[in-house]
Amino acid sequence: MKTHAALFLTLLIATAHAADKKPAYALELWNDPQFGRFFLGTYSVLPDVEPALTDKDKEQLQQVLPLMPKPLDAANALLKIINKDSNAIFDLTLANLYLESNQLDGAKMMFQKAIDKFPAFRRAWRGIGIVHVRQQNWPDAVAALGRAVSLGANDGPSYGLYGNALLSSGKSVGAESAFRTALMFQPDLLDWKMGLLQCLLKQQKATEAAALCDELIRENPQRTEFISLQSEALLAMKDTARAAENLEILARGGKAKPEDLQRLGDIYLVAKDTALATSAYLRALDAGAVDAAKVIAQAENLSALNDLDGALKLSTQARAKQKLTPDHEARLLKVEARIAVSAGRAGDSVQLLTRVVELNPLDGGALMLLGQHYTEKKDDVKATALYERAAKLPDFEADADLRLAQLHVSGGRLADALPLLKRSHEIKPRDSVSRLITDIERALRKTAK
Repeated sequence: MKTHAALFLTLLIATAHAADKKPAYALELWNDPQFGRFFLGTYSVLPDVEPALTDKDKEQLQQVLPLMPKPLDAANALLKIINKDSNAIFDLTLANLYLESNQLDGAKMMFQKAIDKFPAFRRAWRGIGIVHVRQQNWPDAVAALGRAVSLGANDGPSYGLYGNALLSSGKSVGAESAFRTALMFQPDLLDWKMGLLQCLLKQQKATEAAALCDELIRENPQRTEFISLQSEALLAMKDTARAAENLEILARGGKAKPEDLQRLGDIYLVAKDTALATSAYLRALDAGAVDAAKVIAQAENLSALNDLDGALKLSTQARAKQKLTPDHEARLLKVEARIAVSAGRAGDSVQLLTRVVELNPLDGGALMLLGQHYTEKKDDVKATALYERAAKLPDFEADADLRLAQLHVSGGRLADALPLLKRSHEIKPRDSVSRLITDIERALRKTAK
């Protein structure tokens, strides 16, 4: 049996990372010797939930059992026995041999044949469920393992794998129940605790998740990912101080991942401590790959809080370390234009905003800023052209119409300003615009007299 277990564990280790799609949590179960022994137990006969063995079946099985340490020889022997009328036990045994040999499709086929012959065959349902989990066919895994449980599969691996399949299918409520049941049988198994933690986080049960993380951290002090996961739960509880403390522990220990440092920066940004936020964001960039859109959003947020120095640092790092799309480039240019205006370099900001419009002719924000610049420079022709372009964009139509109306008012063209003001007020009602409309209508009536 030891040789058998070694073969089984070898194939499990070799294929643990073979699938393309990632499950909700990568199980460590496949490497557990106890699971190997549990699986080997599925070769025994359980007469209450499977076909009875005839004397002839027992005799044939006795001939095969000595070959089991050599799965290929045992499989060849079984292939000579199996036919449409043979006992489903033989199909199940061959399926297990295929599974041991990492022939997952063959195993699935034989488990299904066993089920076709004996629909209430609990071990066959559990076996095909294990194959589906290994292949990450989550809907089929849920169906098969759910059937095994309904037939009385009352053990930690069955419930734990069922929970994993449910969680990976987005069914976190059912998965939570399955993982809790699995932990009744195997209270110390990390896989099931991790599965339960993922369920709690997905259901926003932050207090329970944080408490479970305390247990995981205490039992696995070397596993720093639990500190990171607890920070997520603490943030959901709005306990930002403890969340920041967790993340700083990771950062100072050199264990923080880029996403940890970004989360830390977000905490400091909400607290409006822009210096610490900038530091965390820059450390995230140094720690590894970070999504360019996130870095640009951080620069925009720092700019909005008037930390233009921090925004410039992030902008510089984004250009140095990120591959920028035209949209990314346009957003960075707007940040840099704001910085240029603040530094008294209005000419530079115009060049930057002009480049933004070249990259994205539909960037209403840049069109409006350029229009305001030319309005201040008394270049009404360029300002009008820019506002008219912005007015064609639904999100900017109200403000652009208002700016155009103001140009007409400045030029004494009240009749031209009035319809623009009315359209602007219809889209975006404002008391100041309403009063201006009233004043212009009064002035036009007096002129008409």
